[in-house]
Amino acid sequence: MAVLFAVLTLGSLAGWIFLRHSFFIVPFIVCLSIWVEDFFPLSHFPMYSDPNESENYFYVATLDDKGEPKPLPVNELTGVTAPKVKKMYKSWARTFADKLGKSDTKLTKEERAEVGRDLLTYLKEQAVSRRKEIPGTA
Repeated sequence: MAVLFAVLTLGSLAGWIFLRHSFFIVPFIVCLSIWVEDFFPLSHFPMYSDPNESENYFYVATLDDKGEPKPLPVNELTGVTAPKVKKMYKSWARTFADKLGKSDTKLTKEERAEVGRDLLTYLKEQAVSRRKEIPGTA
């Protein structure tokens, strides 16, 4: 499918260059947008590129004395905003899955936990650089 969009993109570009007709720019832009997907330098709308029914929020929490999760102020502790934590997790999971040769939606719970541990390690490092500590992660 990507090859088809690449051919259509290049064909539209060639038609626009050689025939100098604005009709060819529309298929060029459409095919180019589909072909490059949500890679940020080429697309300013990565958050809208793949709407699905996955979780909308990620919580970084510690357990209180009763064993109940207590959300942590991640931005205050690490300087990383909550939406950025989700984007980092999704990006790291995609990279991890690519190394294994599969889709990020096909990762097992253990593989997702490994990505989560890597992200938590990164957040701990960010907290230390701000002279703070994430509770419960000693």
